[in-house]
Amino acid sequence: MIFTEPNRRLITFYSYKGGVGRTMALANVAYRLANTHGLNVIAVDWDLEAPGLHRFFGLSPDVARSTSGILDYFIAWRDAVTRNAPEPPPEVERVLDWLIPITDKQHAPSFGSLRMLLAGRLDTTYGDRLAGFHWQDFYSRTEGSAAVETLREKLVENADVVLIDSRTGLTDTGGICTIQVPDGLVLLTAPNHQSLEGTERVARAIAGAPEKERAGREKPRVWLAVSRVPLVEESYLADEWFGHHNRLFEKGVEEGLWLKEDHPDGIRTHVLPHRARWGFEERVLREGGMVDPKDPLVLAYEQLTGTLLRWLRKESVPLTPSLAAPSAPSHQKDVASLQAEAVAAERRGDTLGLAITLHGLADELRKAKRYEEGIRKLEQAIGIFLSRGAYPEHARALQKLGELLLSTGRIDEGEETLRKSIVIARQIDERLVEAAALAFLAITRFFRGAEQEVADLLLRLETIESRFSVNDPWRLQILLLRNFALLGTGRKELAAEVSHQLMSAARETGSIEVEKVFSNLLHEFSDLVPKFPNAAARRARSGKLESDPSRSTTREQDPPTQRRTGRERASRSTIKRSGSRPK
Repeated sequence: MIFTEPNRRLITFYSYKGGVGRTMALANVAYRLANTHGLNVIAVDWDLEAPGLHRFFGLSPDVARSTSGILDYFIAWRDAVTRNAPEPPPEVERVLDWLIPITDKQHAPSFGSLRMLLAGRLDTTYGDRLAGFHWQDFYSRTEGSAAVETLREKLVENADVVLIDSRTGLTDTGGICTIQVPDGLVLLTAPNHQSLEGTERVARAIAGAPEKERAGREKPRVWLAVSRVPLVEESYLADEWFGHHNRLFEKGVEEGLWLKEDHPDGIRTHVLPHRARWGFEERVLREGGMVDPKDPLVLAYEQLTGTLLRWLRKESVPLTPSLAAPSAPSHQKDVASLQAEAVAAERRGDTLGLAITLHGLADELRKAKRYEEGIRKLEQAIGIFLSRGAYPEHARALQKLGELLLSTGRIDEGEETLRKSIVIARQIDERLVEAAALAFLAITRFFRGAEQEVADLLLRLETIESRFSVNDPWRLQILLLRNFALLGTGRKELAAEVSHQLMSAARETGSIEVEKVFSNLLHEFSDLVPKFPNAAARRARSGKLESDPSRSTTREQDPPTQRRTGRERASRSTIKRSGSRPK
């Protein structure tokens, strides 16, 4: 079963200079995605000039000499096109048979699966075969781009994630691995100016590459990782280097080379420390033996793995189901299957995967109107996200919890949770999360008579929208949220104007499907808005949780003296729950 989205499945590991531990990082991330998070992983050695990934997985020389790989696939394609063969070569179908499963006890993951595709058949003829293969001729004369796309399709259809170890420097194969095939890209750099400057140039080339070079796919997501950073000796020089080069990193954020939300701690977010003891052999740092689970390099690999997992399974932590951008259908799961998945994640010790699953489970429980269960699952997920430093997911889960609390009539708690979500989202530049929380908070404050605050919240929503370019697809969702907030706060004329802007922007995408989706959402929102506050108010007036919402003036002037029912006094604050240990 595939657990990731089709457009988030292939990640390249690339370094401008050698000697930064790129191959070792890929091997350790691949192992952890399988062993800890239960994914089906394919690791591909695309470093054709210096293959070596197989050594990290304990493959014997006999296996490496007798199993075909990347180079053999492309040579077979070239020869078939050259002789005008009517059908693709058999290697196209046979390439999946070349995947080597990692099964021996010293290297195999306990969960998921890990398979590897070699650079080629590493026998005595490998060097001559590589020297006789020319990439420019391959692309210009023998439909090389189609060969690469066919291979890519074969791999991503048979794995949760494909990790590619790319050649260093500015090479033909480097361009294929960094521009044409990836959905995501981990750029590793050493802590020196030459390496970082070269890495920045590569990132700029990736960002500026025309869409046709990516076969119509979106630009890959980019993570910058600084590797081989000293822990103790000369650590003061490392601090100076980070401080001096942070401006170059921030400039990359401003120009869209990488995203702030993927680097909440700036250039220091993804740091792989230098550990001399692991520099003398090709090794996956797995549990047991001489490996300390608290080793700084082990912890760094786990952090990088968690970052990539959150992106791979992003659709499992949606902003709001009805506000999700139109795309390929996600894998829908019912309550029972999600509960089983949560149990499996807990058994593997996959706390981050557990939190993501709990978030999805809470949404399904909401649909089933099992609100209290959904709230408990979200609280547990929030605790894990917070403890693991998963700030974007923490903000999204808080926003969803606030929404759910409002739906159950727990207005004070819901507002408090939404406010916290807004603060965190603003700090990490999660504009959609901030906008969604602002919209729901504006509607609840409107029905509590806080008109001046409502005006301020709506202005902040408008400001967020102004930060997106006219052609930015995310602007459609912000306009939808503005329409929702304006309708919910009684501003029908302004809502109509925003609705018109939204549909005009949707038409400009040139996609009838996008236009239809947002048209349907506008109709759904116009029906939802009158029901949302009324349902919350009915639950509040029923005496379950809140005092009469009509007493909003008293509550706004003196929040600490608000009257609450016995049940509300007994409940813990959302802030405490979100920081509590997962149950």
